Amino acid sequence: MIIIFDVDGVLIDVSKSYHYSIKDTVDYFSGKDIPKEDLLDIKFSFNINNDWDASIAGILYAKSGMSLERFKEEFKNHSGSLEDMYRFGKKLNINLPEYKKLVEFFEDVYKIHRKKETLIFPHDVLDRMSKKADILGVITGRPESDLDYSFKQFDLYQYFDYIITEDDIPGPDLRKPSSYPMKLFFEKVDFDNPVFYIGDTNADLMMVENFNREEGKNVRFILFEHPHNKNLKTEYRIKKADDICEVLNSYDYAQD
Repeated sequence: MIIIFDVDGVLIDVSKSYHYSIKDTVDYFSGKDIPKEDLLDIKFSFNINNDWDASIAGILYAKSGMSLERFKEEFKNHSGSLEDMYRFGKKLNINLPEYKKLVEFFEDVYKIHRKKETLIFPHDVLDRMSKKADILGVITGRPESDLDYSFKQFDLYQYFDYIITEDDIPGPDLRKPSSYPMKLFFEKVDFDNPVFYIGDTNADLMMVENFNREEGKNVRFILFEHPHNKNLKTEYRIKKADDICEVLNSYDYAQD
């Protein structure tokens, strides 16, 4: 059995770190005070898995002067890629920050907020999973340095055999929901059923679906449910860490 984790919103609660970093970044570059819930609504409504990109979308919203609903209607045809977002900014005569500068600012404020992160999957559950599975892995959109800080803070390296981060991805177009991160993982690990991926966003789900379709595999997606993803349709879903053991124990190996 191979079990692969997403990190943000699954393994680690980032509601007081990355989510506040999005708000701080948007407020700084827009000069406005934008409600955090509006920014999270945009992030999750448009499946923006990368929080740097979610900050660009938030700046567009802040500077557009539109209501949230009108912005979402106008933005929906321009949300597919970072390039589309910058083109949308030009269309609206909105001056967006240079991406590199935004990333630098975001990471600086994240370093302030990251101490407020908490662990979702406690050590006793991870210990049981590591004994049940042949391999535990991670596929995350976090930069390696961000992951390293949190994994050392929570002493998580002991559980995981293979890790894919943002630093392993050659370009924005190959991030989730692209199948590339999962393909890269299985260049390091021999595929061996059953394989589970635990994620919390539509981008996670689409990565799994794209991988299965392109590679002819059957990675099973487990949704870690929260208020922003309840509408995602999945066979498996959990609401708390302990639920994962029931899902794995109830799995019918005859399906393979």
